[in-house]
Amino acid sequence: MHKYLTFRELMEPWKDNFHPALIYSGGDDGHEPVRMSYSYLNEQILELSRKIKDAGIRREFMITDHRPETVIRLFACARAGCDVVLTDEALSEEMLFYLASVCGADSVYASDSDLEQAVRSHLGIPAAPPNPDAEPVPGAVPDPFAKKGREGRLIFFTSGTTSQSKAVVLSTRNLCLSAWSGQSMLPCGEGDVILSLLPLSHVFGFVCSMLWGLAYGAAIALGRGVRHMFDDCKYFNPTILPAVPSLMEILYRKQVLNKGLRVVLIGAAPLSQEVTGALRDAGLKVYLGYGLTETSSGIAITQDLEDPYALAPCPDADIRIEEDGEVSVKTPCLMKGYIDFSTARPGVQAKVSNPAIDGRLYTGDLGFLDERGYLHLTGRKKDMLVL
Repeated sequence: MHKYLTFRELMEPWKDNFHPALIYSGGDDGHEPVRMSYSYLNEQILELSRKIKDAGIRREFMITDHRPETVIRLFACARAGCDVVLTDEALSEEMLFYLASVCGADSVYASDSDLEQAVRSHLGIPAAPPNPDAEPVPGAVPDPFAKKGREGRLIFFTSGTTSQSKAVVLSTRNLCLSAWSGQSMLPCGEGDVILSLLPLSHVFGFVCSMLWGLAYGAAIALGRGVRHMFDDCKYFNPTILPAVPSLMEILYRKQVLNKGLRVVLIGAAPLSQEVTGALRDAGLKVYLGYGLTETSSGIAITQDLEDPYALAPCPDADIRIEEDGEVSVKTPCLMKGYIDFSTARPGVQAKVSNPAIDGRLYTGDLGFLDERGYLHLTGRKKDMLVL
């Protein structure tokens, strides 16, 4: 199993791979799903990345959805060295306007052309791409992580459920290593279909319902949105379904899970014992994962299927329990830092902070390690979101 360190490395084998990479809607009139090969996906990403690089785009505000064009655009931006600020189409227009205003992007992307134009107009960004020799857009946030020749970084907003939302900067190395960690603990590969229903603007959705599968040869089925929530399992027939507890409980209670499904991967919070037991009785393997946006998703995951709430640390994740019971971790998947966009001014970099001490992040969660070294979570201490 190869440990990829960049999107460039990850994509190298794609050019000779003609197995399906993306599976998506064939239309609303009963058509079969469309399959896009890894080879074709690679060609589309490389072609678009050259255009983005030639256009001199430095930072793109991307409103994500589950269309193949969005996936292509996301990888192309990173390959071109363009940072991507990820948001979700489900956000209100007012919230999108606010986030776009503070992040200092010089480009906007949405598959909904009307929404893209509305955000562009709000920012005063023309529809034409910027000139690579032009001065930065007025008010643009200078990149505090700028480095010539690097791949673009992805900026995820934490949900703000327990504190003010933070902009977390993750490198493609962070994300690729997170996918490798997941593969080490829960292998997928050719023949697997991973159904992607979670927002790609959330790191759990990005890594576990897309990047992990693409890194190791699975096909990613791109969900068709809320209107088809109860139809997508039978339409795409996935073998693996990453989900948050609320989504999984709805799908289970509506009895819409397909017969070919074999693995359920739960993040964001523990799944109830009732639903966990019912899924296991139905023959499904239930895995629970623990991680944060700041750690590029998972740092511990179920290994003993008889005890899914006991979480084994992922490779290279050094999990420690502090004297007060707080969980701390060192991991190569740790973020580069938070960007405080509100502190940016024309010509002045936004402030960057990183709460890690000597590379160790204090998560704010409480737990203990059992005699096997498995992590058990017992509660919370601080305002940091558990993913």
